[in-house]
Amino acid sequence: MIEQLLLSVAVDELDKAMEVATREGLGIEVTLYNTDWLMESGALEDAERARERFEKRGLTITAHGPLYDLNPGSLDPTIRSYTRDCFLRGIEVGAALGAKKIVYHTFFNPLLPRGVLPGWKRLAKPTWTEAREAAADAGITICLENSYEPTAEFFSELFEEFGSDSTRMCYDPAHVHLYSRDGQPAWVVNMGHKMSHLHLNDNDGASDDHKALGEGEIPYKTILTELCGACDDATVVLEMSIDRALGSLGFLRAVGMWE
Repeated sequence: MIEQLLLSVAVDELDKAMEVATREGLGIEVTLYNTDWLMESGALEDAERARERFEKRGLTITAHGPLYDLNPGSLDPTIRSYTRDCFLRGIEVGAALGAKKIVYHTFFNPLLPRGVLPGWKRLAKPTWTEAREAAADAGITICLENSYEPTAEFFSELFEEFGSDSTRMCYDPAHVHLYSRDGQPAWVVNMGHKMSHLHLNDNDGASDDHKALGEGEIPYKTILTELCGACDDATVVLEMSIDRALGSLGFLRAVGMWE
């Protein structure tokens, strides 16, 4: 049974999301993808005002850090510097929102030759170290999300390099379905002890379409049973549009995972 279920929404969707979340007993994961807004001076004030509204409604809040075209281990120092700034700003604004967790991807492209990885990790490590320290100071847990990593072992290697005792994993079964050579069991065995946050959406095995649960081919009834056994206190995010999330609630009730 899922104990904490959240909607994934952008800042400009918060009015609608708060009404839906309050009615359905859900929380909210705020996506900080719009860096035009995120890096502006007014973002902190916007976030603080939103936090007041969240607290009045008693909503659980998490955040998803900036995502698009970032690379902490880029050979280009300008890209590395911008990625660092985005990471740290995401944590700052996440704290202003009242988020207790923030999700980041590793941003390594596994299509690159394996020989690139040691140098990439060396270049990326200062940014990750600074982000971990900033998150700890803000009382936020960083959750590293699997995306294009080909195996659980490969992800675990990156996790050990950039994580810490307080770092946790955001597990996305849809990304495993699309990109991983390992199946669900290998990820649970290797990373289940670190999973504290889950992203759920469905797909057809060909494209990361973020469909409603039950509208793709991912066997979520089996997967959720396994995951709830491995990390029964995880926060769970319906990472899809609000309308699709509402449809997914029916699926979760049908498989006995949501009341």
